[in-house]
Amino acid sequence: MRSISDHYLLHGGMRKMSGQRYVKVFVVVLLLLSTGCTTLNSEREDTKTVIDKGAPNYCIWENDRKVSWLECGDLEGFPVFYAHGNPGSRLEILFMEEKAREYGIRLIVFERPGIGKSDYVEGYPLLAFAQDLKRFADEKGIQYFGLMGWSSGGPPVLAAAYYMPERVRFVFSISGYTNFGEYNDARKLMEEYGLYGPSLSEETPILFKIIIRNLRRIDLFLPEYYSKISEDKMCAADREILKNQSIADLFSHDQQEALVGGARGTIQDLQTQWAPWEFKLEEIKVPVHIFQGKQDTFVPWQFAEHLADTIPDATLHLYDERGHLFPLSPMYQDELFKIASSLIKTFKP
Repeated sequence: MRSISDHYLLHGGMRKMSGQRYVKVFVVVLLLLSTGCTTLNSEREDTKTVIDKGAPNYCIWENDRKVSWLECGDLEGFPVFYAHGNPGSRLEILFMEEKAREYGIRLIVFERPGIGKSDYVEGYPLLAFAQDLKRFADEKGIQYFGLMGWSSGGPPVLAAAYYMPERVRFVFSISGYTNFGEYNDARKLMEEYGLYGPSLSEETPILFKIIIRNLRRIDLFLPEYYSKISEDKMCAADREILKNQSIADLFSHDQQEALVGGARGTIQDLQTQWAPWEFKLEEIKVPVHIFQGKQDTFVPWQFAEHLADTIPDATLHLYDERGHLFPLSPMYQDELFKIASSLIKTFKP
């Protein structure tokens, strides 16, 4: 298991600290990085085989902008666009490759600007993601599709559903954020969970950016060291999932891949999701299924209730014993894909 605490912190899990304490932490980080004696984790052969499947494809759009994408599953099946978490990358769909193939679903993901191998774009609101998804679908000749977003991928797929309801058949928001512009107590609730990322980003944005940039360096160069600090931040259910070494290895690579191009994309992506969205949840006119574990230590489960209470055609799947990482496990993926398959069967073009 590696790099788990970066996932925790980048998802908003920064504990508030005094300026003096932050300086001490910052100095320790610099000293550790200056040693140059720690390298990336050794490759397991089975993990390397999976990672090789994640080699990116590229779209080249205006101003030579490069957009990295990947697809897997049943390439002749019903298309479902997937939005990755943060930190996360195109590699996330490899967790679901076998189940997607089994259920006849073609999973497609493109990395948001500045994340993974996609070029950074200054200023990228949620509706820009929706526009990019429409452009991608048009170029690939895909008229109708489903949407699936995990964690920080939830807001982008909800934006896409709002933007083109005539083409979206269903949406899955899994362990995702709600619209902070409509949930007045969102930041307060995050703080009650000990998650101070949104408040730091709003109140001390320079400090927030410094922390994220240094977390990126730790993720890339000291993953084993930092993972030891993070284990106590996770719920038991998430730790159990990561006992599977193949899942843990791919999870680590997924986060590292997200940050290879720098931290700007990660920072902008989080700040966009924590700001008021450009649309209201009540304006989403397609079926939305919301999946959430009540043991989640990264995203308060009450966000799922708010989504379900506000989106007109929403179905809430709330689990008492699950955490944040359950969609990474094949044991839980059957449920997701069975629901997707049943919705696809009712669709008539």
